[in-house]
Amino acid sequence: MPSDGSIDRHKAVTYVETEADAQQAGQFTATWTPDGRSVTVKGHCPACGGTTSAEFTPGLVGSKGIRGISPPRPPVLPAPVTLYCECGHVHSERPPDAPDRGCGRFWPVYLPDDVRRPPVAGPPHP
Repeated sequence: MPSDGSIDRHKAVTYVETEADAQQAGQFTATWTPDGRSVTVKGHCPACGGTTSAEFTPGLVGSKGIRGISPPRPPVLPAPVTLYCECGHVHSERPPDAPDRGCGRFWPVYLPDDVRRPPVAGPPHP
């Protein structure tokens, strides 16, 4: 069981660097840090079932043009984001110089629009 208490449904699959099947709806979650600067996307690898997560730090979006500098807009995750299996389990035929810690699979993750941006903080209390 992973250290965060979620159930790990890992299957022993051979290491292969290839795109995995698309995710199921709701298979991945996005949790923004309280300051809204980074987000962790977490779920289960579609190939081996191991728990995997990745942290993304989207940049602020703003512009400078004829009308001057516009205020930055909140960061937004692109659609999709690409995740790599980082399950941490041993997979046969995994090369020692593999760039990830999983079964070699990668896949696009499409998150709902409402979680691709950090939650809007309420007005400060006086």
